[in-house]
Amino acid sequence: MSKKPWLHRNWKWLTPVLILFSGLAVIISLAGNEISGVVGVFSDSEIYENALKIAKDNEEVQQKLGDLQPINLMAIAEGTIRYSNNNNTVDISVRVKGLKGKGKLDISANKVQNKWVYTRIQVRIKRPKQTIKILE
Repeated sequence: MSKKPWLHRNWKWLTPVLILFSGLAVIISLAGNEISGVVGVFSDSEIYENALKIAKDNEEVQQKLGDLQPINLMAIAEGTIRYSNNNNTVDISVRVKGLKGKGKLDISANKVQNKWVYTRIQVRIKRPKQTIKILE
C-alpha cells in the first residue's frame, strides 16, 4: 500500500495556517510603517512643535480651545502620520487639548534645505463642528 505524499495528507490544516501567517505578515508590515512614522515625527519634534506654536498664537484657537497643551508621545501615537516624497513631505493629524476644549491639529509640510516649510495648518473641532484654517 503506497503512502500519500505529505502535502496530500496535511493540506486541510496547512492552508489556514498559511493564510494566517500571510495575514500576520501584512499586519506587521503595516504596523512597522506606522511605528516608523511615529518615531520619525517624535524624533523630529520641530515639525509639530512649531506648528503648535503657530496654532497657539491664533486668536480664534485661543477663543475656542484656550491655551493649547504640549503634544505628547501618546497624542502622536494615536494620530495619523504619512510621509511621502522620500520623507521630504509629511501630513500629520494629532489631537490637541486646551483649557476650554479639544480638537485635531492637521499639519502638512515639505522639507526644503533641511527645514520644514508648512503648506497647511488647521485645527478641527468636533463640537461645535468647525475648522479653523491657520495656514493654507
